[in-house]
Amino acid sequence: MSDTLHASCHCGKVQVTIPAASFGVLACHCGDCQKMHGNFNAFLAVPAAEVKLTGADALVWYQSSEASRRAFCGTCGGRVLKEVTAAGRWLISAGLVDGPTGKRIMKNLWEQSKPDWYDLPPVTA
Repeated sequence: MSDTLHASCHCGKVQVTIPAASFGVLACHCGDCQKMHGNFNAFLAVPAAEVKLTGADALVWYQSSEASRRAFCGTCGGRVLKEVTAAGRWLISAGLVDGPTGKRIMKNLWEQSKPDWYDLPPVTA
């Protein structure tokens, strides 16, 4: 497996490269993720300084809460990332990664907000 993971939005205008050694998948069940993704969202957590981003001019940013902002591709609408401002961390949508990641869900977030129509995904410790 490569030292990096490559991800892109649906149209390919936004390209993201992150270290393969980044933390495993976080599954977020908050109300915001449900509204934006139609379900929970799976993220890969990466320090912002370790993310290589091309096509940044295609990103549309908005402040989604006091603590974070999100970006999507202005062309295809692909939800690319969430920036957790105080932590200096970007959460890259795991579904955008090309090919296998070697990652598993490490943690469920906002479990109490999950709708009743699915069970929480299993966590690998």
